[in-house]
Amino acid sequence: MHVAKTNIAFRIMIISQFINNIGSSFFNIVFLVYAASLPNKTLAVTLVAFTEMLPALLSVIAGNLADKTKNHLRAWTVARLSQASVFFIITIIMILFANQFISFLVLLLLVFIADVIGSYSNLLMKPVSRYILTDNDMQDAMSLEQAISITVSLIGGFAGVALLGLLKQDYAVFSLINALMFIAAWLIMFLNHRHFKAAEQHIEATTHADISTSLLSDLKSTFVYVYKDRLFFQMLLLATAINFIGTSFNGVLNLTLLRNQTLIIGNFGTTVAMFGAVSSVGLLLGSLITNDFLKNITTKQLVGYASIGIVLIAAVPIFYPNTILWLGIIFIFSYIEAKINPRFGAILMKRIDRKRLAGVSGLINTGAMSTTPIGQSLFLGAANFYSPNIAWLLMSLFAILIGVYTVMTYKQDIEAVDKTG
Repeated sequence: MHVAKTNIAFRIMIISQFINNIGSSFFNIVFLVYAASLPNKTLAVTLVAFTEMLPALLSVIAGNLADKTKNHLRAWTVARLSQASVFFIITIIMILFANQFISFLVLLLLVFIADVIGSYSNLLMKPVSRYILTDNDMQDAMSLEQAISITVSLIGGFAGVALLGLLKQDYAVFSLINALMFIAAWLIMFLNHRHFKAAEQHIEATTHADISTSLLSDLKSTFVYVYKDRLFFQMLLLATAINFIGTSFNGVLNLTLLRNQTLIIGNFGTTVAMFGAVSSVGLLLGSLITNDFLKNITTKQLVGYASIGIVLIAAVPIFYPNTILWLGIIFIFSYIEAKINPRFGAILMKRIDRKRLAGVSGLINTGAMSTTPIGQSLFLGAANFYSPNIAWLLMSLFAILIGVYTVMTYKQDIEAVDKTG
């Protein structure tokens, strides 16, 4: 929290981001409800999930385009206002052509376009963040950003559904709210533009991207750049491996609760909500409390501890089904997990050349998201076709491999090497 109090530019960015995220959170949950109300609801909901995933897969392209952009803040302004324009169009379509599957497909395309523009605009701000933040403030800033994201997800989901009921299922209003939120986010940055002039001038002066190079050449160059930094590349693989397991957690947990009634408290819905709340509180506290007993533990060691947490989480339903114990382990795991992304984000910001920040960030987003369908196919497939316990055993096996790898490569710990070097 200290960095938000002392750094005006960062505080403005965080407020703008918060307003933008609130609008998006409202719309995302409501759009899913809208899809579920259509005649072909199963197909519609599946298409929404697929459309939400696609922009992240294209992050590496958006990142390389962002690196080639000379005036980042001007491009960010155009991107935000473009997103607002797209959602104004979505509002009109929802009013004039409600509950039609053909119009829904057009809406999906427009939402996809808005999300790709959003990915590009977020990556544009990476070099700006790097300029306005000191190395000492980097981790606290990343933790605060994560805490805000978690808070918005919690509030947005419940508040969006509640507001939808009050507005009598008027989906178009939420599209309009999202458009206005984009404008509000832009307006906050526009009115406080003077705090970003130095960053803007520095980025313009140091950006000399070769616009004649092909996209494929840029992507290859970005990957080679990351791969050559072996310590950073090692961290990237570990983060991707944890994501490979983690994206299937909720699905396997829900299937476990469905098949093991001894783990239910009250009813299924209440139990799922309880597990979600405990995990969210753990993530939130882990993000906000930065000066704790884990502050001197390196990111690689945290990944090792997280892998132990996964093994313990998997062991409970298999060997000793107990809801309270399971909740406790999940809370501790979530607290530790919340430390990893901000630490990794801080390493990224400090270690990567500012001219390549957006491209490398995009590559990481794409790499992490590309493992999601593979992990879900493996673990959720095992849970559905065999049993949830088989899925937990497979997760444990992968987690043990991650833990063993962190122990075997402890001398190649990026933070420990940097500290001694």
